[in-house]
Amino acid sequence: MSFVRRQPGWITLALVAAWCVVVHPGKADDAPAAPKPRDVWLDVDTATGFGDVDDGLMVIQAFHSPEVRIRGISVVFGNTTLERAVPIAREIVERFGPEGLSVQAGAASAEELGQETDATRALAGALEERPLTVLAVGPVTNIGTLLKRHPELASRIERLIMVAARRPGQRFKSSDTQQVPHRDFNFELDPAAMQIILDTQIPLVFAPWEVSSHVWLGRDELARLRGASKAGAWIAETSEYWIALWERDITPRGFNPFDTLALGWVTHPQLIESMPVTVQIEQAADDRATAEERAAGKMKPYLHVRPLAEGETPARSVIYCHTPQPGFTPLLLERLSGKSL
Repeated sequence: MSFVRRQPGWITLALVAAWCVVVHPGKADDAPAAPKPRDVWLDVDTATGFGDVDDGLMVIQAFHSPEVRIRGISVVFGNTTLERAVPIAREIVERFGPEGLSVQAGAASAEELGQETDATRALAGALEERPLTVLAVGPVTNIGTLLKRHPELASRIERLIMVAARRPGQRFKSSDTQQVPHRDFNFELDPAAMQIILDTQIPLVFAPWEVSSHVWLGRDELARLRGASKAGAWIAETSEYWIALWERDITPRGFNPFDTLALGWVTHPQLIESMPVTVQIEQAADDRATAEERAAGKMKPYLHVRPLAEGETPARSVIYCHTPQPGFTPLLLERLSGKSL
């Protein structure tokens, strides 16, 4: 006869409960606690209707990602003018975003680096309230200004994810028929702001052209989105001119949704291979120059990364994303539509 059977019923229950708590603490509640959403700030150059649609896609992707809590959105020039970009961001928030989420206007050009704007004031206020992960997926003028005007807040940025950088010698070509490579757009529009960022100790992540060049949204994917949800239908409709431009000038495969890889690294880093690197700005021959310009020795700045040598200890934390896993595109379609496909 066991010890437990000789006890009154309530004692037995109490002993069993205590055993569960002490010996098997996880058995009292097998359901794992949901991870706490990461507080993020989105700095974007939305251009849906005028230029690249990727910023708008990333914002909608973020709305459908429970892994993040969006604390604010700021807008910067880039894919289009600031004057156009701000209403686009506000329309996307109004259509698909949470109530009360603000959109603040930032720099209208790189010449405004260092000038306080509604965007930098709002981001500074948010950082004073809590540490944030910042996704800066346009030219980084707003972030450079924040760090110039509020350097004490650099330590409040948990991580800064940017869509920029390349390996030395890498050309951004999406097809063999593409005559002129893409620019490292966000970096080349304001290298001075990038240098300000590199001079800090903020942990950096680059989600560059290389990683997004493996991900395609073609007509099949847009058709699936169109039939999936209201958000998916809006994306399909507003991406029509953009995919047509890519089909005509670059490749019939579709287009690369560049900025969505940056958020993908935040929500599902296991789906994006990355490596530690060193990074610096270097001058080299302009890879987009005409024959005449090359003959004249035209140069431009490059944001170059290099893998760490064996045993090398980096002076700062820099991560370079390079290869998405097969599961990324299905996940992206779900997050864009807000539904399982």
